[in-house]
Amino acid sequence: MLAPFRAVRIKSRAEFDGLVEHMTHEAYRARDNWDFLAAMEKAFDEYAAEFNQTPAFWTLTRRAHLDVLVLRLGRLYDPHAAATSLGNLLQTMKENASSASTILPEELTNVDLTELDREIAQVSAADQIVAKLLSIRNEYLAHRGTRHVTACTFVSLPRLAGDELSTLLTRALDLLGKYRERLGYVPLGWGHDEAEELQTLLSLLRAGRDSKIS
Repeated sequence: MLAPFRAVRIKSRAEFDGLVEHMTHEAYRARDNWDFLAAMEKAFDEYAAEFNQTPAFWTLTRRAHLDVLVLRLGRLYDPHAAATSLGNLLQTMKENASSASTILPEELTNVDLTELDREIAQVSAADQIVAKLLSIRNEYLAHRGTRHVTACTFVSLPRLAGDELSTLLTRALDLLGKYRERLGYVPLGWGHDEAEELQTLLSLLRAGRDSKIS
């Protein structure tokens, strides 16, 4: 059974365009956090001395990026009826596919509804990884469940492995990219500046450290 997503009430083409653009930017902002985390992990062996000079700072930085990544993904996969989420966007497309007009892209009439239903299921709590994401967000990050605090049972909450976070992020980017292309939107260019600048920062830290040693 599919999640009870609700179509967004769209009054104009500009509103639908804004919805698509906002969600695409949110997905890429989540990718920024993921890229930074991946860059830190990749650089740790080479720059172990630099990281170990200020370990508390880098631990806090990593934790902050991980929390924001999960929160951003939680918004993208939010099942709430009023949320700006993948499920509600896909549901909006499904309900308007047969009657696309000047308000919604005419290309919606060519969307495969069976495929759309399958994708709606993939972004709902019917998917095991999505269910884990929503549990972590609802009981630990966005809200802190009192039953876990009083009983000290946070350890019982599911954990998202790196490959699962990557799957959720890739799924969101792929879906948004796919329908942007099918509905005639201009491709969105989004670089990897944050991850690249981390490498620059670490190089500068090494240069400063070496100059003190010499």
